[in-house]
Amino acid sequence: MRIRVEHSYFTIFLGLLLTVISCQSSSYSSQDTPHKLTPAFYHWKVAYNPTRSELNQIKELNVNKLYIHFFDVDWDARTRQAVPKAFVQFRQKPVGSIVPVVFITNRTLVNLSPNALADLATHITQAITKISQQQGVSFQEVQFDCDWSTGTRDRYFRLLTLLKNQLHRPLSATIRLHQIKYTDQSGIPPVTRGMLMLYNVADWKRVETHNSIYDPEVANRYLSYVSTYPLPLDLVMPLFRWTVVYRSNRFLTFLSDVDRKALINSRFLVPQSDSTRFIASRDTTAFGFSIRRSDLFRAEAVSPELLLIEKARLLNKISNQRLTFALYHLDSTILATYPRETLQTLLRPQPLP
Repeated sequence: MRIRVEHSYFTIFLGLLLTVISCQSSSYSSQDTPHKLTPAFYHWKVAYNPTRSELNQIKELNVNKLYIHFFDVDWDARTRQAVPKAFVQFRQKPVGSIVPVVFITNRTLVNLSPNALADLATHITQAITKISQQQGVSFQEVQFDCDWSTGTRDRYFRLLTLLKNQLHRPLSATIRLHQIKYTDQSGIPPVTRGMLMLYNVADWKRVETHNSIYDPEVANRYLSYVSTYPLPLDLVMPLFRWTVVYRSNRFLTFLSDVDRKALINSRFLVPQSDSTRFIASRDTTAFGFSIRRSDLFRAEAVSPELLLIEKARLLNKISNQRLTFALYHLDSTILATYPRETLQTLLRPQPLP
């Protein structure tokens, strides 16, 4: 839900919040100086072709680091093989510090034979190298995104070790909150750094979930474990918004970039006492699919105020001084929904000593 705040009030809010952040920074138990932040964006689109507006925004925000989704690795049930797919299409040459990101589905690791890990590592390395050479892109880090499970942990960690030896670069891995808390079951990936994903913290499949993108009450169950996590951590927070749709109390679909305002303006939807929920009053067609009476729509987003508060709270728990702070993701439509002051405050870099 986007919270509209008049400019003057928002400026006052930012001033107060920065005071709170300053006070928190000065009270760290594990460090005497503030964190040194490197600002970054994720780019997670089929084509790398940023608009003039997006290029201007990253320039104005002094962002020189991009995590670019290169491709996925998924399991092909027909060929019974791990298949790279969804390759990014470069329409422009990326500039600045580029980190290739590869998403690996957990079902790939479930089905993959341990004997096939070496071949998969070689195929991934070759694909990253080919894309980078074609685009004239150099990189000093590669990131792997996988929500591994207890059953796939050993295979994933073995794959990461093989990739580290073949890529000859430091590796980072995305880390979910549950993997922070349950390290005995999840293990610690053999990488140089972890990227703590502070979104998708609650179960979007459950109709009673309040906000699956980010809910502070859910996050509170895990955050006390962040300070003792053995890997240096970077941090990524969400800018995206969506609407989750349920039919007969079962998950039906996501509506990307459909926010509360769009639902309010839909006459066939009746707002509920929870201001983020709406019920379809009749059968109709909208948002690209057929809607049935009684379908439930839940709009999800993270307000500017909450992003700022939770960033300060997380930095107070991350023990390493230097880290990348990233936003997900680079898209002019998404960025337009946040006040400029919010983005500037979130991404304001602190100079390295």
